[in-house]
Amino acid sequence: MKRILIIKMSALGDILHTLPAVTDALKANPDICFDWLCEQPFMDVARLHPAVRQVIGHPRLRWKKNRWSMQTLREQLSFYKALRHEKYDLVIDAQGRIKSARVGWLSGSPVVGLDKDSATDSETRLFYRQGYNVPRDMNAVERVRKLFAQALGYQYQGEPDFGIQGHRLDNAFPEYTGAWICFHGTTWASKHWPEANWIDLLAQAKQEQQMVLLPWGSEQERQRAERLTTEAQWGVVLPKLSLWQLSGIISRCAAAVGVDTGLMHIAAACGVPTVSVFGSTSIALTAAHGERVINLASSYSCSPCLKKVCPLNEESPPCYAELNATRVRDTVRELSGKYCE
Repeated sequence: MKRILIIKMSALGDILHTLPAVTDALKANPDICFDWLCEQPFMDVARLHPAVRQVIGHPRLRWKKNRWSMQTLREQLSFYKALRHEKYDLVIDAQGRIKSARVGWLSGSPVVGLDKDSATDSETRLFYRQGYNVPRDMNAVERVRKLFAQALGYQYQGEPDFGIQGHRLDNAFPEYTGAWICFHGTTWASKHWPEANWIDLLAQAKQEQQMVLLPWGSEQERQRAERLTTEAQWGVVLPKLSLWQLSGIISRCAAAVGVDTGLMHIAAACGVPTVSVFGSTSIALTAAHGERVINLASSYSCSPCLKKVCPLNEESPPCYAELNATRVRDTVRELSGKYCE
C-alpha cells in the first residue's frame, strides 16, 4: 500500500478544491492510503472525504502568536518528530506556498508540487524533489486534479467527484431539513453581495413562507446575519457550529445561495441546488461544480477584476447591480423545480 501525505493547509475553499483529486487517485489506484495535513480550523473539511485515513492538524496560527516561546519550540520539535516517523512514500504539496513546502520538507519524506511557473511562491522548488507544470489559468479544482495525476502517474477524466457522502455527515438539527441556506460571508470586501440584496431575497422568501438559514463563522458575520434577519423580519441565524455540523445541515437543505466562498462548494458537492453569485471573481477559476449548480456572473465591464477591494471605490460594487435578488430567487426556483419536485 502506497502512503501519501497531502498538504493543503488552508483555506476552506482551497481544501474543498482538493477533494476531487483524492477521488481520481483512488479510482486509478485503490491501494493508495491518504493522510492530510491542514491547519487546525479546517480539519473537518479534509474529513469530508471518506478515503482520508488521518487528518493531521497543524497549529500554525497558535505557534505564530508565540513564535519565540520555549513551549512553541518544544511543540514544533515533537510535531515534526511524529511526522517524520510516518515515513510517507510521497508528500504532495497542493498549496504551492513556502509555508506548505517547508512543512513537507520537514516531514523527511520526498516532496513534489507545482513547478516555479505554476506555484504562488516560486521558491517552493527548493523544497521539492520534483515540480509539475499546471497552468495558472485553469479552474482551481482542475489544477489540483492535474497535479495529482502527474505526481501519481495516471490519467483522469469526467466531472469532478468530491466524494462527500451525505449519510456520513452530522445529522443534528433535523428541523432545518428543506430550508434554503444563504452563504453571505466571505473574505474579500469586493465579493460581498450588497446587504440590500440579501434583505430583498429574505423578504421574498418570507412571502413564500420558505425557511432560510444564515450561518456565520466570525463575530462580524454573526452581526451581519442578525442585521439581515432583523431588517427582513425573516430568516434563522444559526448557532455557532463546527464545519462538520454545518456540512450536515447543508446536505439536507433544499437550496443554497452564496457568494464566492468555500461553503458554496460544500453545498454543490452534496448535490444541493446551488446558485452562486460572482462579481469581482471569475467563474472560470473558482466556480462551483455540479449538475445542480448555476453560477451567475456579472457582465459589467471590469468584472472580474480579481481585486479584494472594488477599484471604483464604491460601497456597493456596480458589478452586482444586474445580479439582484429577484434574478437570484428565480434561478433558485428554476433549480428547485428541476430537482426537488
